[in-house]
Amino acid sequence: MIISAYIGEGRFNGLRKGDEKILTHVNFSFAVVKDGIGSVDHWTNGEKIREFMENRGHIKAILSVGGWGAGGFSDACATEDGREKLAQSLVDIMNDYGFDGIDLDWEYPGIGDAGIDYSPNDKKTYTAWVKLIREKIGNTKLLTMAAGAFQGCIDNLEIDELTELLDYFNIMTYDMSHKSHSCHHTSLFASDLSQSMNGDKAVRLYEAAGIPLDKLVFGAAFYARIYSGTQGLNTPYDGEIPAWSGGYADTMAKAALADEILYDEKAEAAYAYDSNNHTLISFDNPRSLKTKCDYAKERGMLGIMFWEYTCDDENSTLLNAMKQQ
Repeated sequence: MIISAYIGEGRFNGLRKGDEKILTHVNFSFAVVKDGIGSVDHWTNGEKIREFMENRGHIKAILSVGGWGAGGFSDACATEDGREKLAQSLVDIMNDYGFDGIDLDWEYPGIGDAGIDYSPNDKKTYTAWVKLIREKIGNTKLLTMAAGAFQGCIDNLEIDELTELLDYFNIMTYDMSHKSHSCHHTSLFASDLSQSMNGDKAVRLYEAAGIPLDKLVFGAAFYARIYSGTQGLNTPYDGEIPAWSGGYADTMAKAALADEILYDEKAEAAYAYDSNNHTLISFDNPRSLKTKCDYAKERGMLGIMFWEYTCDDENSTLLNAMKQQ
C-alpha cells in the first residue's frame, strides 16, 4: 500500500528522520500554468528539492501541477497547440528535476468553484491533454490526478478513458465541509452527529463510475478546519469557508483551549468545541488516520495520501500513525 505526501515546496527542508521508511511517494506542489505553459519559476526551494531527488532512495517523487485557485488549464487545453505546449513544458520540468512522474491537480475541469477559467469543453480537452502527456512520458513514468470528492467532479471527467491513461486517482477526501452548518471536514463514514460528505461515500462514487479500487488513493488531512461563531457540531454557520489551522501543532494548541477533544465513533473523526470562543475544530488525529489506512487496505485500495507533509509536528505524529504494521 502506498503512503503518499503532498509537499509544499516553499516549506520543504528535507524529510524528518525516519519518515523515509514510511513514505513511498511524495508530490512536490505546485507547478503552475503561466502564459499557457507549466512553470516553477516561483519556487524558492528548488535546490533543496534537487538535493532530495539525488538521495530519495525508494521514494517516488512526482511533480504536481495546479492546486486550489490555480487556473490557466482550460484556456491552455482548449486547442491542440495549447495542449502540446503545456504538456511538453511539464515534461521538460519533470525531466530537468528527474521526477518520477506528473500529478495533475486541476481543480476542476468544467467547474468554476475555485474561481478559475472553465468551459463545457473541458471534459473532452482534459482527456486529450492527459493522453498527450501519457504519450510523451510513456508507461515508465507515473501519471496521476487529484480528484474532488463529489459527483460533480466525476460527471466532468471521461472516466473510462482516464482510467486507462492514469496510474491512479488521488481522491481529496478532505475539505468536505458545508457552508451552511458546522461539520466534519474529513470524516470517513456518515454520522448523525455531522451532516456532511464522507470519504467512504466518495470512494463508492468513483467505484460506481468504473474505476477499480486498486487505482484509488484515499485522502487525509494534516490540518484542521475551524468554524467560528457556531454553537457546536452540526449547528448553523455563517457561510464562509472555514479557516485553516496551519498544521497539527497549531490544531492541538487550539484544541487545548476547547472544552475537550471528542471523537465521533461513527464518522471516525476527531473534533473539539471551544464554548468560550464559539469555534468548532474538525481534524484528523492518529486514531482517525490509522482507521483510514485500515479502511484503504481492507477495501483493496492502492493506498492513502495526505495534504500536507510540513503540517505534521516535529515528531511526525500523524505520519507515524499511518505506518504499516
